[in-house]
Amino acid sequence: MIYSDNCCCCIGLKCGSVLIAIIEVLIRGLDRFFVDRKLVVDFNEWNNYIPFSLGDSVMGFFSLIVSGIYVISCIFLFFGALLGLRCCLLPYLSISCLRFLILVVEGVFVATEGIVNNYLVFDLIQSVLGLYFWLVVFSYYDRLKNE
Repeated sequence: MIYSDNCCCCIGLKCGSVLIAIIEVLIRGLDRFFVDRKLVVDFNEWNNYIPFSLGDSVMGFFSLIVSGIYVISCIFLFFGALLGLRCCLLPYLSISCLRFLILVVEGVFVATEGIVNNYLVFDLIQSVLGLYFWLVVFSYYDRLKNE
């Protein structure tokens, strides 16, 4: 199995795992709440905000639920890394692995359908970063087992 001794060549695994939790929450916030969440604004009445258009309602809610679960797993990662609790790293490891597989399947589907958009590049970057982040957190998880 491939392990990492540190994060980004100079940061320890514990500090790297805490930074990964913070970075992942920021990436999720940017991705889901600024890109996927489409606000429909009635310019005549500024107080009426409709969170989703009718066509996006099912995928929008699904996307927010998945992002919410992922953010919760990142919060577990944050506290697990700070306190050195091995069991709190497991939700992030499992959901991150599942997210990586979903991003790969989504990328293959989009590429085979010929639908190329800006989100494909963002999903590719997320996949590569997610794989590296998973490796760092798994290495820290394994190191906690030995301590």
